[in-house]
Amino acid sequence: MDTIKSKIMEIHDVWYVLGDGLDCFNYGEIHESYVIEIISSYCIDKGYEVEGFPIQKRILSLINGGVDEDYFCYNRYVKYLDVLATNHDDVFELMYFYSSTFWPEHFSSKKQYKEILLDYVSCDVYEIEF
Repeated sequence: MDTIKSKIMEIHDVWYVLGDGLDCFNYGEIHESYVIEIISSYCIDKGYEVEGFPIQKRILSLINGGVDEDYFCYNRYVKYLDVLATNHDDVFELMYFYSSTFWPEHFSSKKQYKEILLDYVSCDVYEIEF
């Protein structure tokens, strides 16, 4: 956990100094995708899945070839992590650390962050299925 948090801080340090232009916004998204990838890798290593995503879905896509690589998109991984964060304390801790580091003004407490996640998941703001 500490290693992952350290990596998140390193990415944040670069992300934080980016400017406000469109190119900077695009670079910022790339940096945030690195964070999502790091936390997702941790979850996959732990064997965490949501409706078979991503481990079983990846195996099925290799065996059957029926799942396009676009299926494994950024937005699906964000939903995956948000759902896991509502059920696993370690994932919640990493996602809260990421969110409160990158956007400290958006969350007043862990309790508020958890409530927001639960709302997102229950309302399916992601509009993407597993």
